[in-house]
Amino acid sequence: MNMGKLSKILTFAVFSAAAVWVNGLPAEQGLEEGTDQVMETVSDCDHSCCNDDKRVARVLFNDVWGELVEKYGEKGIVLPKQVVFLNGAPGAGKGTNTVTVMRTLEIPNKPVEVSSLLNTPECEKLKEKGMLVGDDIVVSLVLNELLKPENARGVIIDGFPRTAVQAHFLKFLIQKLKGDNEPIFRMVNFSVSRRTSVIRQLSRGDAAVEQNKKAEAEGAKKVPVRATDLSPEAAARRYQIYEKSIGECISILNGALELYEINAEGAYKEVRNRTRDILSREHQDQ
Repeated sequence: MNMGKLSKILTFAVFSAAAVWVNGLPAEQGLEEGTDQVMETVSDCDHSCCNDDKRVARVLFNDVWGELVEKYGEKGIVLPKQVVFLNGAPGAGKGTNTVTVMRTLEIPNKPVEVSSLLNTPECEKLKEKGMLVGDDIVVSLVLNELLKPENARGVIIDGFPRTAVQAHFLKFLIQKLKGDNEPIFRMVNFSVSRRTSVIRQLSRGDAAVEQNKKAEAEGAKKVPVRATDLSPEAAARRYQIYEKSIGECISILNGALELYEINAEGAYKEVRNRTRDILSREHQDQ
């Protein structure tokens, strides 16, 4: 899409919606770089701000949809039969349980990870400058993935939506596609308590640190260590920010798609069986 067309409008969107990147780091990691106040500012949303988010999303959607129609024609815009937006609180085991979601809903392809989509040269330049990757870029990348022929049978989008603008954009998209042969839109969110989230994050950090000690001794490759996995306070803030942003997204999308809140407390097998039971019942009713 033409990123310049909405630059003035989307400048507001970038700083009013919960940003994807802060100081060249994922928002959660940015907390460790002294950006707590920035994140609190861009995450807070009063009534007027929410209305502004919706207006920005409407303008953004109209622009993106118009360009798609110009490129493919109205009838040429074909989305997958089912789209699953996958989210999970820090430490909820979203990645671990993704395979269960894929198998239960019979989605053949690997999930599309939004974090990986943001590794484009354009996004990398922004991150290197400590700038934020705006919602305009994120929704454009996601929509292009949805239009790929290989995802026709179904696709999982991992890590979307994460801001109010993205959620409103998705709602406009769902409304636009209402009618015959419309895709099945689902949102799956794995949730855990704050205590469980912090414990699991710190456990993951300890494991990574130990693994890197062995790797250094053996001359092997080290694994990445998330900064928030090393501090109880940072882990708790990361959880709080996620819960606030996903709560807002769920509120916006309530009634627009099928929403599944899955309790991810307990052992892996418990969560796997719980996920399978919840999703299989609904899938069989389709």
